[in-house]
Amino acid sequence: MRRLNEILENKLFTPCFREAAFECPAHFTDLLCTYLENLAKCGLRESTIRSRKTYAGRLLGRIPFTVKSPEKLTAADLYSVFSKYSWPSVGFTAARDFLRFLYKTGVTKTDLSVCVPNPPRPRSLPSVYNQDEVALLLSSIDRETALGKRDYAVLMLASHMGLRSSDIVNLSFSDINNTDKTIDIIQVKTSQSVTLVINSEIEEAITDYVQNGRPASSSDKIFLGSQAPYAPLSAASGHAIAHRHFNRAGISAQGRRRGTQALRASYATALVAKGVPYVVVQEALGHDDPESAKYYVRVDIRRLRMCALPVPKPSGAFAVMLGDLEGVL
Repeated sequence: MRRLNEILENKLFTPCFREAAFECPAHFTDLLCTYLENLAKCGLRESTIRSRKTYAGRLLGRIPFTVKSPEKLTAADLYSVFSKYSWPSVGFTAARDFLRFLYKTGVTKTDLSVCVPNPPRPRSLPSVYNQDEVALLLSSIDRETALGKRDYAVLMLASHMGLRSSDIVNLSFSDINNTDKTIDIIQVKTSQSVTLVINSEIEEAITDYVQNGRPASSSDKIFLGSQAPYAPLSAASGHAIAHRHFNRAGISAQGRRRGTQALRASYATALVAKGVPYVVVQEALGHDDPESAKYYVRVDIRRLRMCALPVPKPSGAFAVMLGDLEGVL
């Protein structure tokens, strides 16, 4: 805000840095210094130590004044501190570390760090690619080679069925029901069973690899390495395959991930955008939580626009300021 004011007033920008004040009472100063010395011995950066100093001192300054020694600190005291004052996430981390230090050094008889709140962090937006980008990715794979046939089938399972990398590389011939055209697996991550329908494109991709690209092997796993001894792929292989072909296709990531998880998220987002009920998306992804599908709504720009409120007209001092700027702009 200071920077914006200086621009409006045609002033030069003057950087201003100051160390945040902390509120450590005098009778706790020695204890705080001991804590900071321990942080330095552990090799923490100076910026981290300054941050811990600020919030540890603030914690000591906000506990009830009747607590004259840390030995008398109780969970009730900490509850009053964290419920009465607002704390940033870095403050919670510093307070938790300081209280853990008090317990490890014998200052407190119980580990009071468990009393520090652990507010949930907002989930980041999923990495999503549109249908054109997914089509470009798949079309860039050379399906004339054995390696290309394998990679194409792997990425088809991720992008058109939403399977996780761990489930793809763990896929066995016995998991495919050729009569019902389904895949029946126990998910590696959740240990939950899921049955998914195979469309003709995926069936063709798997068949092409098995008949024309898969090395001879007694393994029941479908996807194998391309070099002897042709062992089954590891869970990390799916991510490596996707990452390699994203690079070859020349698709700009723009901060998005480029693994099979991104293809799984793209598949789920496409279903949500088409109006597929949440319960159906949940079943397709093999999720237990019925609310999990709503995670992908946050990147459905078309639907989010329907929820947008009109921009209010400027009023008050803000409207006056805009009026004064009309001649300048």
